[in-house]
Amino acid sequence: MGMRKAIRQVCVTALFVALGTVTALAADAGQASGTNVNVRAEASTGANVLGKINKGTEYTILDKTSGWFKISYNGSNGFVSDDYFEVTKADATIDGSSVNCREKASTSANSLGKFADGDYVCVTGQNDSWYRISYKGGSAYVSKDYVDGDYVKYTAKIANETAAEAKKSVYGVVTADGGLKLRKEASMNSVVLTVLPKGTEVNVDRVGQEWIRVITDGGQKGYVSAEFLSVREGVRTTRSTGSGNGAAVVAYGKQFIGTPYVWGGTNLKTGVDCSGFVYSVYKNFGITLNRNSAAMASNGVEVSKSNLQAGDLVFFNSGGNSSISHVGIYCGDGTYVHSTDGKAYGVTVTSLSSSYSANTYVTARRVLR
Repeated sequence: MGMRKAIRQVCVTALFVALGTVTALAADAGQASGTNVNVRAEASTGANVLGKINKGTEYTILDKTSGWFKISYNGSNGFVSDDYFEVTKADATIDGSSVNCREKASTSANSLGKFADGDYVCVTGQNDSWYRISYKGGSAYVSKDYVDGDYVKYTAKIANETAAEAKKSVYGVVTADGGLKLRKEASMNSVVLTVLPKGTEVNVDRVGQEWIRVITDGGQKGYVSAEFLSVREGVRTTRSTGSGNGAAVVAYGKQFIGTPYVWGGTNLKTGVDCSGFVYSVYKNFGITLNRNSAAMASNGVEVSKSNLQAGDLVFFNSGGNSSISHVGIYCGDGTYVHSTDGKAYGVTVTSLSSSYSANTYVTARRVLR
């Protein structure tokens, strides 16, 4: 056993005794990585073979020398080449204060609790940046930056997929009746960027115990109180259809920027009017809308300007009367893509805060549910 590990075990054991608890460090353990792996009397390929071991049976690890694990085998000591042996349990301690223990191997995953400096953990696996640990009868994850142990680096590799999946599948729903303030920083004194209405869904970027960092569908990043955001996993209830979502609709529509304006046109390559553009883009996703902008305003459900999401339809009164005469597709970031016969001419992207847009804006509808 290494000197540092021996000292750590003595100190931790003494602490548990002093506290009057029965908690103890679990022994470091491992198993063969294959079948019929030799156990030798010495750390040498020329040493006598004491027996053979197979994957699935754990053995206590006593020490690690260059290229070999020393294990407890049939009441005596044996040596196994580290090429054919993997660590399944490794004693370790936390090096840092208030270290998050997460549900998945991602900084955006739920925090199950926090460890204090020196807390004991049992590592059972690893990927590029995270150690998997035993936690309350199951598994959890801690960043490698905060874990110290003699054998942790030898633990088995696990699939490095949880970080991407967690970020992709975790979202939040606003539960506050009066809406939820999106703040620039994780503080009640921070600047309020906007207020998210009840029911708004946002992408979850990072989860803390009091604050959650989120990204709106418009791309705005900020912090909300964890108390009023329900964090969920799975497919979002809005902006999803069998063939696409809001972001996909916008990306498809933007491919045709520059297509000329043609009154009555529906050909995205040769010419479209405003409603013809929107109609043809959505038709690509299997959604049939009413053909002209005024009639199109009856499709879907009404949505407030403050709650716009990518893919929503935005309507304008460009004729100076009370009727709707123009339509576009909201892109996020306060812009929309549309076909215009005005100064920009053809399919283009315009800011909703431009003088024309602000003065003629009427309503918005959500057709992706």
